[in-house]
Amino acid sequence: MAKRRARPLNDRRSAAAAQEDTARRPLIGQTADGLLRIGYVAGSHGLHGALRVRTDDPGSTTLGSLGRLLVETAGGGGRREFKVLGVSALSAGNQRVVLEGIGDADAAEALRGGVVMVAATDLPPLKEGEFYYFQLVGAEVMLTDGRRLGSIEDIMSTGAHDVWVVRDGEREVLVPVIDDVVKAMDLAARRVTIEAVPGLLD
Repeated sequence: MAKRRARPLNDRRSAAAAQEDTARRPLIGQTADGLLRIGYVAGSHGLHGALRVRTDDPGSTTLGSLGRLLVETAGGGGRREFKVLGVSALSAGNQRVVLEGIGDADAAEALRGGVVMVAATDLPPLKEGEFYYFQLVGAEVMLTDGRRLGSIEDIMSTGAHDVWVVRDGEREVLVPVIDDVVKAMDLAARRVTIEAVPGLLD
């Protein structure tokens, strides 16, 4: 469940484009009621009410293992819960999702721009060595020499590998999640240790 950074909005862009950019903003970490963002509704797919959902993590298969999801729309639409009837891949990061009660293209389009959320308790169990992105939100990042670099505030996917956005006040460092850099990860302690390879801290 990874995330995207929104482009700045400007007055020349349409309201629909602004709404879509708002949907693209990352919301990583659990909400107070235990929900997690996994993507947004990019539009309808076909004439029978299927949605095109853009997942924040292009490689995510989470939707296919869930029986329900929630869509939170702006403009007073609020948050609605749906039973998931079917999920299939369209392209990298795009999935066709069929929800109970959404039976035509107009109903699907009404959800465009909505943030897709799932309950953390509905997520499938993890295998050995696996973790969910939200578990790293706020984790402390230490260097192998004992210095503190900051904390993880966002995670981006480049296709080749993930990148942690680590901040300490005004300072921001982009940390590639590769073996040469990430040396240890302790989810229980919410701490990771990295090697400051040449150029990383410049």
